Formats: sequence, C-alpha cells, structure tokens
Amino acid sequence: MTVESLGRAVLRLRLFFGRVGGGAILAATLSASGISMWLALIPAVSARVDREAHVVAQMRSAPFPARTVAPQALAAERLATFYTRLDDAGHTELIVAGLFQAASDAGVTLDKAEYMPARDAVGRFDTYSIALPVKGGYPSIRRFCESVLLAMPYAALDNIRFKRSSVSEPGVKAELRFTMFLRPDAQGPARVATSEAKQ
Repeated sequence: MTVESLGRAVLRLRLFFGRVGGGAILAATLSASGISMWLALIPAVSARVDREAHVVAQMRSAPFPARTVAPQALAAERLATFYTRLDDAGHTELIVAGLFQAASDAGVTLDKAEYMPARDAVGRFDTYSIALPVKGGYPSIRRFCESVLLAMPYAALDNIRFKRSSVSEPGVKAELRFTMFLRPDAQGPARVATSEAKQ
C-alpha cells in the first residue's frame, strides 16, 4: 500500500463519518464490542452448561440416599420384627418333634432332649432352653445345627461342646444348647421346670 492510497482511504473514512454522524459511529462501536464479547462468552457459557448437565446426569443415576429413621422408630421396628419371628409357646411338642426329625435327616443320633421353660416378663416372651446330647460325624452335626437354625428362625444356638473318647472312634459326641424364643402361651405363665423328651 502506497502513501497516496493510504491517504485516499483516510479521506474516504472521514467523509463517511462526516455523512453518518457520531451516533451511528457510537452504535457501530457498541455493536462490534457486543458481538466480540458474545463470541468470547459463548464457549465459556457452553462449557458451563455442559458441566451442569453432566452433574445433573450423575445425580439422576446415583442411588437414593438411605432413609433416615429416628432411633426410637428403628428400635420399635426391630422389636416388632422380633415378635413376628417368635413361635407360639403352645407348640413346644412340635418344636421338639422338629428337632428329632432334623437330627434324623442329618444322620445324627439324638436319643433325648432336656428342656427348661422360662418367662421373660420384661421382654414379654417365653424361652425354652433345650440341651441335646448328640452323636455323629462333625459334618452331620454341623448340618443338623444349620437345618435347625434355618427351619426355626426363633432358635439360637447358645453353646456347642465336642467330645471324643478316643482317636479311633469314628464319630464324636456333642452337647448342643439351643434357646427357643416363643410368644407367651395365653393359658398362663411358663412352668419353670426341667423336662425331658425322648424319641
């Protein structure tokens, strides 16, 4: 570009601005600055929208938070669940028969069961502590215990002791102690006595 052509371009601009006026120049300047700001802001706004959409998608796919339960309500719910799992104290003969059947199914020798009923007045339930002297192999005794606990959700295995007379003896003797948690019998309080049942 020569000096002469540059001078012509400047003269044309001066003539143009003289015809248009100052308001148009100001409007053109503001429009140009607005467009440049808009072009500069669009990528930043777009990136922010993408980030927020990603956060929303993550929140939607996240599992719902566990419900918050007051300790008193949780205790009441657990107590109600406990009472629904209890069997009736009037069914003790069926419980003992079930123990003998489970022993037979597991291949365990069970000749007798000693049990002692009791009442927990504060807890509003009866218990039957049942002592079972059994004979058999360790796998059979374990299978017997598992089947009792699965079939009777109100039962707890309190104690188990193993005894073997000699190394050459094929099986072991075990003393099992279960506690059965039962709903009180409507006929009256449980008898606090030791009884024995035999097959």
